[in-house]
Parts: sequence; C-alpha cells; structure tokens
Amino acid sequence: MSNDDSRVTPPGNAQPRSPRARGEESPSGADAFVLPEFDSLPDLAPLPDLDEFLKADPLAGFDEAVAAQADTVSSRDDDALPSAAPAGDIPSLPTSPSTPAVPSLPAVSTTPTQNTAPTFTVAPSQADAAPTHAAPASSRTSPAQEPNERVAHPAGRLSWGKQGTTSSAIPIGLAISGAIVVLSGIISSVLAGGSNHKHPTLPPPDLDTKQQVLHVPGYRGAATNTHSLSPEWASGVATAWTIPTTNGPAGTPPQIYVDGSVLYLAADDLTEDRKESAVTVSAYDLSGNEPTLLWTSTGPTENSAIMSSHTPAFLSDDDQVFFHDVVIDKATGAQTQAPWKRDYPLAVTDDIVVTCSATTSCAGWTREGSEWTNLWTTTTAIQSGFGLHNHDLGYAPAGTALAGSGAQAAVLVPTAINELPQILNVHTGEVTTLNNPNGNADYRKVEVATDGFLVYERSEQVGLLFEPNGTLQSTFTAEPHLPTVSHDGRQPTTSDIHTFMTSTKAPWAAGTIALTGTDQCAIEYKLTADSATHTISIPSAARPDMQPGCYFDPADARVSVDGSALYIDTFNFQDTSKYFIDTAKGLSFTSNELNEATHLTWVFDDMLIGQTDGGIRAFVPASS
Repeated sequence: MSNDDSRVTPPGNAQPRSPRARGEESPSGADAFVLPEFDSLPDLAPLPDLDEFLKADPLAGFDEAVAAQADTVSSRDDDALPSAAPAGDIPSLPTSPSTPAVPSLPAVSTTPTQNTAPTFTVAPSQADAAPTHAAPASSRTSPAQEPNERVAHPAGRLSWGKQGTTSSAIPIGLAISGAIVVLSGIISSVLAGGSNHKHPTLPPPDLDTKQQVLHVPGYRGAATNTHSLSPEWASGVATAWTIPTTNGPAGTPPQIYVDGSVLYLAADDLTEDRKESAVTVSAYDLSGNEPTLLWTSTGPTENSAIMSSHTPAFLSDDDQVFFHDVVIDKATGAQTQAPWKRDYPLAVTDDIVVTCSATTSCAGWTREGSEWTNLWTTTTAIQSGFGLHNHDLGYAPAGTALAGSGAQAAVLVPTAINELPQILNVHTGEVTTLNNPNGNADYRKVEVATDGFLVYERSEQVGLLFEPNGTLQSTFTAEPHLPTVSHDGRQPTTSDIHTFMTSTKAPWAAGTIALTGTDQCAIEYKLTADSATHTISIPSAARPDMQPGCYFDPADARVSVDGSALYIDTFNFQDTSKYFIDTAKGLSFTSNELNEATHLTWVFDDMLIGQTDGGIRAFVPASS
C-alpha cells in the first residue's frame, strides 16, 4: 500500500486569540458600587448622646462578626482563589462577600471543522493549585498534625478542623485597625445624621500576596525534558490548556504518545466507506504557549484491537511512529500499513522492528524503501495479551523492552505470568530462557537494563543479573524493604539496579521516597546528589487513607534533584489524589482536574498531560 492510500489534512488557518488580547478585555463592572441619588437619602435621625457614645466599647461585636464571616467562607467550594499557609500557622483572613470577584478570563477557542485544528481551551484555573497542608519540613522528625490545621479532602473542598478562638486567628494589629475602622464608621454615621443610612461594607485586609497564585493560561517553560522534576512544582499545579477530543466509533478515547516535544493522538475510526477499521492520528507541537496542530491523517488498519491496553502501544525512530500495524511519517502524517497485521511492535533498533503476536510467536522486520522483509520468525512461550504491562519493577521507563546494542541487542518477550521469562536476539531471533540454575521461585518480575536483564524472585528476595545474550552474570539477595525510586525516566544499568537493591541507593535517579512510622506516617526522601535523608509530614488529605505500617505504593513518585519539590501520584490503593509538595514550606497542593486525569504522561520537566472528559489537559507549575 502506498502513501496515497491515506488521508492527510493540514491544520486550518484559524488561530486562537493571544493571552494579551484576553487580558486587555475589561470586566463587566456589574458589581461596581453606585452612589444613591440625593432625593433617595433617608431622613436624618437625631444625634445620639455624645457621653453615651464615648463610653461604648469600640471592639464590641467585632470578633463575632469576623468569626461568622469565616464560617461562611470555610463552607465554600475551593473554586475561590487559593492561598497556602503551613500547618498550624495563622490562616489568612477570608475574603469579604462584598468584595467584587476577580473577573474570569474568557476562554479562547476556534471553531473546528472536519480534520482541522480542534478548539484549544485555555482558561485560568484558580482552583488548580488548591493546597493541602503539611507540617514544615524537618530532617529529623515528623511533626504531628496541629489541631487547627486545614484539611483538603479528595473531593477538593476545604474544611477546618478544631477551631481556636477568633482572637487567636486575627493578629492584634489587625484587631486594633479594625476597631479604628469601626469607630470611624460610627462617628461618620453620627455626623452624617442617622444610623439608617447604609454604607458599603468594608473588606477585611488583603490576603498575603506571597501566597496567592493566579496562573495565566498557557505554557511558558523552557520545553526541555531532562527526566527530572522541576523545582517549580513546589508552587503548586495549574492548567495550561486543553485539547478537546472525541471518542471513536467504538466509544474509546484516543491513545497518547509523546516523542520529544510532539504529542501524537491515535483514535479508532472507520474508512471513508464506513465499512472497515481505520486509525486517525493527530500530531501537536507542545513547545509553544499553546499546542500547535501539525497534521491529522486517517488510514486503514487490520488490527481489531486498536485501542487495547497492550504495552508498549507506540514505538518511534528518527522518522516514523509505529502504532500497531500502522506506520506514520513524522513529518507529513502519511500512513502506510505494515505487513505484521495483528501483531504488536515491541522494539525498534538498527532498522529492525521486533513484533510479537500476544500468542506464541515473534518476528523481526526490516524495510528498504516501501518494501518490508521478514528477517526471522520465532516460536516463544505463551505470551500475555497485555504485553509488558505490570511486567517490571518500575525502575526503567514503562514499556522498555530493549537491552544491549549491535549484534548483542536483545528484547524481552512479554511472556505470560506463569511462564519463565524469555529474550530474543534482535538480529537473529534466537530465543533464550532466563532461568535460575538453583530452581525458579514464584512471583517473578523482570527489569530491562541498558546492558542486560534483572530477574527478581520476590518470594525469595533473590535477584539474578543476565547479560543481553542470556548468560547469568551474578546473583544477590535484596534488601527486604526497598523504597520507591524517583521515576525520572532514565534506564538503569544492571550495576545500578544491584546497588539499589542491596544498599537502597539509586545512582541513576534523583533519589528515593518512602514512608516511615507506624501510626503517624511521614515521608522520607533521600537525595542521590548529597546522600542526605529528609523527613516531612504527609499531606492532610492523604492521612485518612494511611494503611497500618504506613504502606506506600504510589502509581508515580518523583523528587527534584535539589529536593525542593515532590510529586506523589496516590500514596496507596485507597488514595485517589495526586500531590505536589513544597518541602521547604511544608505545603502540599492537589487539583481536582489532575486527580480526575488518566494516562498521565510527562512531556517536559515542567509539563504533565493527562486524559480528562474534556480532552487532553496540560498541567504546569502554578508559578509558571
């Protein structure tokens, strides 16, 4: 099949308005205070007795009024402009209901047409950086929760724990200032001639501006991926933009793949005659302020499991992206069909694509021009229908199958859980079983290193290191309680893995993260850069879900190289929230939109994208 068999559509010329244009739009002014007409003023009341007035307590009722206002604000949803304060610190005064709300920036969109650039939704997310609160960082101990600590529930609402007196929450200086304001207001009312005249409600003092975050829509980072967590995440999380998506004919959302700064979306579709399966692929450049649609193309496929959960789902080389049996040109989006039909691409190197059937065979393919040649086909043990999903220990990037290089390059076969692990030589297709000469224990995991393979027998806590050709290199006994390695996107060597599993030091990553304690859990993270150990309290929202013994099993966990920021995607299976933590100030941030997103993928050090009901959403540090 030639490239002419696929449909390629360039993006339209419609461009969204710039953030500058959005920022220059004026608010409606609907909440502006309007002075009454003179003829509508009430009759003047007689002046009160001056001696009685001077005897009055100027602070009477002030505490009660502020406390009532705080109760009202604490019940609001967290869509209000967030502020953050360390646990136990004096909370910021709530915003007065009479204060006009900050006008929302209008969303900017372009009207999509068929196979043209979709609408980009870019809206300010004042609730994105809704903070949960943890105690200040400490390198020695984990402080207990303060009685007046603010708690953020997974649903996103902020509530208050045990309340102190109003005077403990209001600085003395503010109380005196408030008293002066009240006294001045009374005197003004008296001199104006009557207590029935209504004046505009005076707002309380402004919130601490250092703790207020209002993210301007769009991405303004450096668009680099060093496979490290940016320290900017210590400021919280906000939404930069959203690419609206629609489900395919089968009702499934598109699959996500990121290669460099380009996002590829592959969705199931139908051919023009609506009789056969097809794939629609779109490519977006994510390096700018907003995503730029590069191209969209549609072409046929013979793979009936297009939207399966097979891992890996995508492969790429310098010029092409492979999605099941579809080969996509990176520059133009032109699609061609590969001859392996329902098999899944597993790895590509040295111009050879290795595919496996999810049954009992794998094959090697090479191409000259438009012609594919089958180099070898090998029979394997029974394979898993999910590929390499949940096959490894999580030390290398998900879906990594290739170890070694040149003539020694080998790939891990996605064998079923009850089968012994196998590897294949990329050039010859020779299959080798990775077994333990002393017997094979149950509960095996296989990790693919840059220069070989690790087979870890969990029931025996024994690790076996193999060279790319399958030769057993060494065995060792692992530490019984290993921390979580910061998922920095790097692939370790066999020596790196051996060092970590015997000494808990991860030289290829920024550090490690674990929970310590029994009833009062705390986060303990160790940095590779200085070998230092740090301890910080867990986020308040995560405390109700803590397991006995402080069980820790995050879906993803990262620490910045300098230790100033942490990212934890759920502490355990009962937790539903994702957290960014400022370790210096003891603050943690979560976002309802981030918590609801699935298939999270790191694009840059300061950009994380995920799939939501509204489309593909980009999350960035709140300070960016």
